[in-house]
Amino acid sequence: MKLPIFIVLLFLCFSCRADDPAEDKMVVRAEKLTLSNPQKSFDLAQALLKEHSLNHKNKVRSLFVLANTSNVMERPLDVIKYGNLTLENATEESDVITKIKALTLIGNTYQSIQLNEKLRTNLDQAEKLLSSPAVPDSMNSIVRGNIYYLKAMNYFSNMDGNIALSYFDKAIHQYLISKEPVAGINIKFAYINKGWALIDQKRFSLAKQNFALAKTDIGPASKKYPSLFIERLEATSALAEAKVYSVQNDPERSNTILFGILNDKKNIQIKKEIENDVYKLLADNFLKKNDVEKHDYYQNLYISRASKYNQMAADLVNKLIQQEGQEYMIKKKETDRKYFLLTGIILLIFLPIILFLIKKTTELSRKYRNLRKEVY
Repeated sequence: MKLPIFIVLLFLCFSCRADDPAEDKMVVRAEKLTLSNPQKSFDLAQALLKEHSLNHKNKVRSLFVLANTSNVMERPLDVIKYGNLTLENATEESDVITKIKALTLIGNTYQSIQLNEKLRTNLDQAEKLLSSPAVPDSMNSIVRGNIYYLKAMNYFSNMDGNIALSYFDKAIHQYLISKEPVAGINIKFAYINKGWALIDQKRFSLAKQNFALAKTDIGPASKKYPSLFIERLEATSALAEAKVYSVQNDPERSNTILFGILNDKKNIQIKKEIENDVYKLLADNFLKKNDVEKHDYYQNLYISRASKYNQMAADLVNKLIQQEGQEYMIKKKETDRKYFLLTGIILLIFLPIILFLIKKTTELSRKYRNLRKEVY
């Protein structure tokens, strides 16, 4: 069973300062609205980027806001688009933190559509940049934890259980030592997905321990972030608990939890995110109860939704290919324009010199011919 990746890959930068106080206040406002009003945050960042006087630091911060809010609003193509623009513009040494965050966001998006090679390339680059002295210890821990978590999920989805578990442990360690409140949420998802990996290895006792750790209090993070994240954590924890009962041959208790998830009207979006996994587990449970009719019903629901999801993922990859092709052509045209412009400038500079040399050469040649006539 492949679960969606639930991780709070949000990076807020409330303490940053820029040269222009008014401009800086607008950037900070856009950053603060990332969670509470992501569309407003996105619009503010776009408005800022239209300002030709925007300094380098705030331009990079504004581009990252566009990538970050696109991630919150689940717009994967925009995450990649604005994430790459952030990387292109983050050229100064002081931009290393933003580069790491952008690489991680883009990597998370590649993971969601199973572009594994692109994911690993981005995460390896991000991990390499973490050794920079410009990265503070607190940021180092949370970002490193996210990188390890995404690597773990990548190996988990590709059935490399032992490697996945080692990366889950590394991620959990980093979240434990991090001072960032968001680590309190991310560590719970790491415990949950580590539990799933342990179930695949039939290590049920350890899986239950990790699921139990995921249900403990998450502290200040629960107050700092919207209820959506907490509700998502609760739903995935319930799904994990249902899985434990299922593998312990208690399909009745498992089904009670699963139907509770399906009947929960509190957050339709979260239900949609895990609905397919619920159907698969229900089908397995009814098979254990020898209820073939209900097994077939939920199995068909699972297959139908899985097919739609796979088609959506394929469509997204195709759109990404088209987007990257369009961006390549735009860059190529810009490069060609600069090349012709540079060629024109060079011609304007050197053409008079070339004409002067041609004239001098012609005069010397004429004098040489006249001299030969006089001699002979």
